[in-house]
Amino acid sequence: MNLRKNVFTLFLFFFIITTTTFGQTFKAYVKAGDKAMEQNDYFAAMVYFKNALEIKENSAEVMYKYAEVARAFHGYEIAETYYEKVLKSDKGEEFPLTNFWLGNVKKSQGDYASAIRNFEKYISNGNGNTKIVAKAKMEIEASRWAIDVIAVPEEIEVNRLNKRVNSPYSDFGAYMKGDTLFYSSYKFKPKKDDHTSSRKISKVLYSIKGSKGRPIKNRFNSDNNHTAHTSFSRDKKRLYYTDCKFQGKIKITCTLCYKEKDKKKRWKKKAVKLPESINKKGFTATHPTIGFDKNTGKEVLYFVSNRPGGKGKLDIWMTEVNGNKFSDPINLESINTTEDDLTPFFHEPSQTLYFSSDGYIGLGGYDIYKSKKSANNWTKPEHTGYPLNSSYNDLYYSISPDSSSVFIASNRPGSFYLNKKNKTCCNDIYKVTPIKEVMPDEEPPLVDSLLIVIEEEEEEITPPIVDIDIVTSQPPQVPTKLEDFLPLALYYDNDEPDKRTRNTTTKKSYEDSYLTYSARKYEFIKEYSKPLKEEDKYNAEIQITAFFDNKVKKGYDHLFLFSEILLRRLNDGDKVEIFLKGFTSPRAKTDYNLYLSKRRISCVRNHFTTYAGGIFKSYLNSGQLIISEKPFGETTASTNISDDLNDQRNSIYSVGASIERRVEIVEIKRSRN
Repeated sequence: MNLRKNVFTLFLFFFIITTTTFGQTFKAYVKAGDKAMEQNDYFAAMVYFKNALEIKENSAEVMYKYAEVARAFHGYEIAETYYEKVLKSDKGEEFPLTNFWLGNVKKSQGDYASAIRNFEKYISNGNGNTKIVAKAKMEIEASRWAIDVIAVPEEIEVNRLNKRVNSPYSDFGAYMKGDTLFYSSYKFKPKKDDHTSSRKISKVLYSIKGSKGRPIKNRFNSDNNHTAHTSFSRDKKRLYYTDCKFQGKIKITCTLCYKEKDKKKRWKKKAVKLPESINKKGFTATHPTIGFDKNTGKEVLYFVSNRPGGKGKLDIWMTEVNGNKFSDPINLESINTTEDDLTPFFHEPSQTLYFSSDGYIGLGGYDIYKSKKSANNWTKPEHTGYPLNSSYNDLYYSISPDSSSVFIASNRPGSFYLNKKNKTCCNDIYKVTPIKEVMPDEEPPLVDSLLIVIEEEEEEITPPIVDIDIVTSQPPQVPTKLEDFLPLALYYDNDEPDKRTRNTTTKKSYEDSYLTYSARKYEFIKEYSKPLKEEDKYNAEIQITAFFDNKVKKGYDHLFLFSEILLRRLNDGDKVEIFLKGFTSPRAKTDYNLYLSKRRISCVRNHFTTYAGGIFKSYLNSGQLIISEKPFGETTASTNISDDLNDQRNSIYSVGASIERRVEIVEIKRSRN
């Protein structure tokens, strides 16, 4: 399965809607899913495997395939759910890579602490694949690096543009020229398409002063091919772009072209295809961007290709432009990696090349890097930080000529999406403000609208929109020191760990308790909302969902992030004392609740003795790490919480009761040894 070879030549993560009717048996669904995977038709494969699971929901083999194809299609939440189902199944051991890929999808969602745990579990299982073990170790280091980067965010905001520009399909490649925003959108239906699947093509659009995006007319866009990735020559008389064709059902191959304006300032009908030295036969050429080398005084075209002579998969190349002649392309060896390096953009005032890559250490997916040109050399590529980058895919960085506007494309949370369950399918265009790196050494150009002749608006295909979430979300601030976590609350199921016992200790770790508790999320939603109707029922479902997502999971994730930072402090020589306080809801008698709160504290203590293979044991034995306990039972529980054993809805399933069943890390004392 090689999604990048087939798709990244045009753009990233498009959405193909399959219209086949599925009236088949379990084996037929699985066979069809396997075939779709071979053809890189990931959406169709997801549909087939999902139908197969509706027939045999506990098939570990199909659950694993469903997780794999969801990961390939960037449906990370689905992939995470089904990898975890595989691990819990009786046949989990038959899929030794599950923890590795589960770590991968958690890292892709920015859950670095959990990702580290899964990579460590994969390594400790001793599966014998030395290459994957080495990769897991690299991913652990990258996740730790990501935690440090996110802890010190850049002073910028990254905000999604509104629906006048973005759509549920992929929108990408934005570039501001004067008062006009040019960009590409993958939402149009070709005039001629003999395939049974409903495919889309991309076109180049423009938006003047924030108006609704419209396709460039004037004979610019193709009716049946993909048109994308625009870049103007310095004199604005030539517009470079990619023309891409379907090769079979899914595969896309691109060539670089340009169009010039006629005497009436309209785009000439005939496109000029760049020479074969650039558009090498049998390979793809895409992502053009024009730069000007102040050292040589020449205009340079940067582009991306998988042609021979590169360092990896997709590489960045450059060619000097002299009128209608182009020099032989040169591979940017000092910038390219063995993975994909793409979407270059050259910022002329600062002589800096921005590009995206998954070959350098990053936050996840594709991150944006920069390298400055000096004479014939490039500086070492530098990561551009957070929140410009996320754990998702961040590409198509561009700066307007006057350095006043920065845009990127990303499929990070907050982007529009077609399907509620796959929220990371498609890219949207984001604007970045303020710009910290304004380095203009020339006067900004006059504001002008570059489209002189506007014809009637082209009819646009309006897609069926399913459950679109239009909320722009900014990533939360991540704690950077131990005290930032306080109080760190860890939540428990009713009478857990170890039901109906007066023991004050348990053998379970907090992770054991959490995994069992979180699996009951939908039971809690069902039981709490059961007697309600309409809006009240909906609000109750929202309350329980928010509690599990924003309280229970957050506490679990923060415990492991806390542990990572704690390990660093101990390694630096700090002596640390952690104070725990236990709480319970008032369902049982006070003496029983006291024992229960002690068990819960014991459960958290076990976390520190088992974390990362017992890495804290030596610090606990030496006294450099001390865990002190302050159990309080139910004495601090709210008086509004039901203690009626017959009223399980309110005494067990309500948010009020649930929030009382917790242990908190309430205090940290640190000193230097």
